[in-house]
Amino acid sequence: MRLLYKLSLVSFLSLLCTYSFGQVSFGERLEVSNEFSSQPIWVDVSEDYFFAYQINKGDAEKQLNLKVFMSDKSFGDEKTIDIPLKWNHVLKSKKVFGDKVYFLCENTERHLNEKYLLILDLKSKDSKEIDLKNTIESPIADFEILDDRVLLLFYVQNRLIAQVKEMATGKVYTVEDVFQPGMIVQEVFGDELIGVFNLMINFRTKDRSKSFLMSSINKEGVLLRNHLFENESKNRENIDMIISNEGPLKFIAGTVGMTNKVGYNGYYGGYLADGSDPFNNIVEINDLPGFFAFEKDGGEKSLSKWEKSKNPSLKGVLSAKSLIQNQKGYLLQSDHFLAVGNSFYIKDGVYDHNYYRLNPMKNPSIGRRGGMDDSFIDETGQYVSTDVGDPKIYFSFISSHFVQFDNNGNVLWDYAIPLPKKSTFVPLAYGQIFSGNKDHFIYEFEGKLFYSLISESDFQEMNQEVKIPNPLKGDKVLSFQNSDLEVKALNNGSFLLMGRQKLRYVKEDGQAVDENAFFFQELKVVD
Repeated sequence: MRLLYKLSLVSFLSLLCTYSFGQVSFGERLEVSNEFSSQPIWVDVSEDYFFAYQINKGDAEKQLNLKVFMSDKSFGDEKTIDIPLKWNHVLKSKKVFGDKVYFLCENTERHLNEKYLLILDLKSKDSKEIDLKNTIESPIADFEILDDRVLLLFYVQNRLIAQVKEMATGKVYTVEDVFQPGMIVQEVFGDELIGVFNLMINFRTKDRSKSFLMSSINKEGVLLRNHLFENESKNRENIDMIISNEGPLKFIAGTVGMTNKVGYNGYYGGYLADGSDPFNNIVEINDLPGFFAFEKDGGEKSLSKWEKSKNPSLKGVLSAKSLIQNQKGYLLQSDHFLAVGNSFYIKDGVYDHNYYRLNPMKNPSIGRRGGMDDSFIDETGQYVSTDVGDPKIYFSFISSHFVQFDNNGNVLWDYAIPLPKKSTFVPLAYGQIFSGNKDHFIYEFEGKLFYSLISESDFQEMNQEVKIPNPLKGDKVLSFQNSDLEVKALNNGSFLLMGRQKLRYVKEDGQAVDENAFFFQELKVVD
């Protein structure tokens, strides 16, 4: 099988720090040739690299090629490679561990039970395939990597089943039948310090209240322990969960609602440790002065209406997006927005736990860029088809809200950042944050960049427009147009701006040239 495209990478430097707007300056820039920018593109970040990938059709409809561009965070060591996928296979999901990317690939004929892991090393640029034969003949709901092992999670007849596979030998360990019907994995994460997989599981009790169980499984598939988190209130509904990967103890934070109605009414935060229950550390929205503060009246009307309600809750979605460890503790970012049309899936009075896969605030690859798959697995293990490319799907963005927890799970402060102007139905509005001595927040809105600088909830800059510099090409740039802009935090004191660019310029010989490229550019901030 031959590769469909062979790309040449063109890279060049912009004038470093020549273009500066307030606290933001533009640094180095890379471009990839126009063939890479002709398809939906997804971008992600590892420890030392950023990478972009797209799927191209090969010689036949059932042959796909994975094309990956990668560069280190200093905008060097860049390369573009093509990797043919196995015949009739598609990408189902992806995870990044260190500087390795794990793509889960599955045969479109699901009854064949053919699936494998495609592993790409961003440093060596080498790739290899790990066959997932001899595993359960059901779709993989989730997976996790720990050293040379992969944990695979399945739902069979509404029951969770876990298997551990040695990637080097192919040996498979099946966790004994300990999970009860109706148990749902909300998060899975590996603990490198003690070498175990942890599953955060939720389940319903007879009174329909939700409880949480953390199960630990070793590398040989042996269940080491189950730790039950006993909630003081049986009327709480955990909706989102974010777990920090920093530190020996796992800090957890997210949003919470009530089981008897649709809505959200606060946050929780704390450590996952014996003797403590982060789900009891509830902070209600009326105790967060920054939640409505961005409104013209300072949020007085909204807060008053909230407090007068017998059962206050939000009608929109309050989606926990990221948890960042900083010098003060942990900063939780959540997006507050309205889901319009057929863009959400409701279950048990709240947004279903699997909704995050369709939530563009958490996963920008779903929506305007086209998803890798148009279905997701519900809590019974069945595929639920959802047309994520439907133009009727819109998300009316209200604000990004931030809660600063200290290291003990106490709230230090909170603040909210709205859009720079009122907008009805803004598709996929989301932002990225770098939190150091201060919080730097950047997002794209209507093809423009906006920047906010916050020091302990005190706004030093709010929604200041950052003008994107003109490209440096030839003697004269006649016209240029940017589209599909995205921003990602590189967690090294800078951001990564990317997007498509249509450019017309005059070469030194006087000839006019048209170019289309996908570009990456560093945005530096002063902390």
